[in-house]
Amino acid sequence: MHIGVLFYNIGGYHAARLRAAQFACDQRAWDLTAIQVTDQTGEHPWGNVQSWLTFPTKTLLPYADVPDETMRQFESPAAAERLNDVLKSMHLDALAIPGWGFPVSRAALEWCRQQGIPAILMSESKWDDAPRAWWKEWWKSWRYVSRFDAALVGGETHRDYLMRLGMATERIFLGYDAVDNAYFAEQVAIARRQPDIARQRQPAIPHKPYFLAVTRLIPRKNVAALIRAYGTYYQLHGPESMDLVICGSGAEEPALRNLIRQEGLENCVHLPGFLSYDALPDWYALAAALIHPALQEQWGLVVNEACAAGLPILCSRTVGACPELVHPHQNGLVFPPEDESAIAQCLSQFHKLDPETRMQWGQQSQQIVARFSPVVFAEGLMQALDCARVGKA
Repeated sequence: MHIGVLFYNIGGYHAARLRAAQFACDQRAWDLTAIQVTDQTGEHPWGNVQSWLTFPTKTLLPYADVPDETMRQFESPAAAERLNDVLKSMHLDALAIPGWGFPVSRAALEWCRQQGIPAILMSESKWDDAPRAWWKEWWKSWRYVSRFDAALVGGETHRDYLMRLGMATERIFLGYDAVDNAYFAEQVAIARRQPDIARQRQPAIPHKPYFLAVTRLIPRKNVAALIRAYGTYYQLHGPESMDLVICGSGAEEPALRNLIRQEGLENCVHLPGFLSYDALPDWYALAAALIHPALQEQWGLVVNEACAAGLPILCSRTVGACPELVHPHQNGLVFPPEDESAIAQCLSQFHKLDPETRMQWGQQSQQIVARFSPVVFAEGLMQALDCARVGKA
């Protein structure tokens, strides 16, 4: 068997999943090849990833050949056109495909249909991601979802959505959303043992305890509401308040900086910008908790990362990872993202916890996220492949 796994751009957590999948394939004497649309993006500059790529990899639109980023987007028809040429040379026996909403995903599904080989859907869509119209859901089910032979999804809400779209529950397997848990746990442990050295590497890290948000600065991430809620929290606790660090970049950054000035929070709300994959562990290591306030989020892999780093989690209930990774009053707190007073109350409630409880919550986070590891991704993928092969037999 020769298995293909398609992603848009292979970064740290994709590589961890693929390494685990390659090991699982090796155990079966199967081959695995990863396919990525492009090897470089502006949205996720992973840095030098070559050392992570221990598996065969094909790139549809390399940066060296196609420097125009608009041509290398997942939405670009150029990727779909190039995919057919690449797949013809690969002689695959099955292909795992991310979603159905992009031209390259649809082209991959159609190619599997033409070749008569299993198509595995990798999905993290859920019912509440967006308003749903019945006729669009019917079309989506008939035109795309029904043509996949099995699926690998993030959690129960994602399984439920595929079942609504007509896929049988016995064809849906869990484990899609995983990061390199060991990487974050190990790097964070080093930084916590040597906090002064971590601060030398990252001079912008505050010396006060801080809440940490790692997010894109765009409207659906709800960062403005978080800042206003933090202002309420700060009024309650004054100088004893923890700081707030919001790492990321995006179109809302100028407006958010202006909001911070208007709220008089310049000394306690920090926007250090986008963090590289290598820098993230230092910021997780010295944070008190992660807060993820998104209005809409299919999964939210930063929650995995922070759990692996041993942090308590304060999370919007609409985040896809929340039901799986955040257990209220065991490793974190959950809030409705549209309610700023609830966000402020959540910050204040965490502030009042004693250090021992915070430490216990962080330890619980690591135990919970262990069920969402790259090995579990590989196991789920193998189960989906076995199911699909039986269906094709």
